[in-house]
Amino acid sequence: MKQFIILVITIFLIGCAGQRLPEGGPADLAPPQIISVFPEPNSINFTGNSIVLEFNEYVDRRSVESAIFISPSIENAEYDWSGTEVTIFFNQELRKNTTYVVSVGTDVVDVRAGNRMANAFSISFSTGEKIDNGAIFGKVFDEKPDGVLIFSYRLNDINPDTLNPAISKPDYLTQAGSMGDFELTNLAAGKYRLFAIRDEYRNLLYDPETDAAGTTDDVLITDVDTVKSGIKFIIAKEDSTPPRITSVQSTDMHHIRVQFSEPLDSASVSIKSFQILDTAGQKSFSVLKYFPQGSQFISFIVITDKQTADSLYLLKVNGVKDKSGFVINPIAQVKLFTGSRVQDTIPPSIVYSTIKDSTSTIFPG
Repeated sequence: MKQFIILVITIFLIGCAGQRLPEGGPADLAPPQIISVFPEPNSINFTGNSIVLEFNEYVDRRSVESAIFISPSIENAEYDWSGTEVTIFFNQELRKNTTYVVSVGTDVVDVRAGNRMANAFSISFSTGEKIDNGAIFGKVFDEKPDGVLIFSYRLNDINPDTLNPAISKPDYLTQAGSMGDFELTNLAAGKYRLFAIRDEYRNLLYDPETDAAGTTDDVLITDVDTVKSGIKFIIAKEDSTPPRITSVQSTDMHHIRVQFSEPLDSASVSIKSFQILDTAGQKSFSVLKYFPQGSQFISFIVITDKQTADSLYLLKVNGVKDKSGFVINPIAQVKLFTGSRVQDTIPPSIVYSTIKDSTSTIFPG
């Protein structure tokens, strides 16, 4: 009997050890959602020091904390979690007679499948007698608009000419959704300057050449004209760096390949742009022709006189510009290369043409 009981217990334990979540079934594609908040949206005469958000499922806590934006800004807020609920504590006294907006951006992901919130969420409350009702609606046009931040600065109390988003954090903030749509709500009457910024460092500042950004005209909200819509942004990275030579390679006795750091303005490139010096004899070396490799004008083939194998040559590129108009960097316009001993056996071919294959009619110009 004792052995039988032991056998039954063993089978039971093995069965329990083998339990696991069922496999298969439909994939979880549903984005997380906020299902309740405290205080009630649009509450007035708010005197508390915290708000509460509840999600419909377990979410990655770090993604939530990094996706919460408070406007006007409140520094060093603290977060206290209990299951799917988070309490946000304010560590500074709120301004009097001010409408606050707490936005939760689309970077929030659920724990189960890593699904992102489909759209930003916001809750507003006021420490005064009324809720500001100004609103701005628009769209970011980009291949991946979700996550792009909309910086909004109220210009009434500052000098607009000195406003620099690389130095000043925004007064109001929201995040574009998966389709690029955004909304800034509960704005006080005034003039606003907007920037769409993909904030790579998550520092609420614009970092040139790192963050893609876009601008639009200033927007005026009045007590009568409270809603502005149709605001459009196209974002791109600012180019403030001149082009430079990244590599020069002799492919055979008559050809060198010159690679640049970025595409060049084709109008700035000519045969006079390329100068070669034979360092052994300290004399100029003839450049016969050049042509771009492909249509991007980032790589060029330069045809030269016959090179001496293993001799050292110096290439200098003069006056070329990138597509933003920056002239090649003087400290990066020269490069050494070694003459090739490989014979030129490549037959001529068309490597680039301004006429497309499908063109049926060509007009003289």
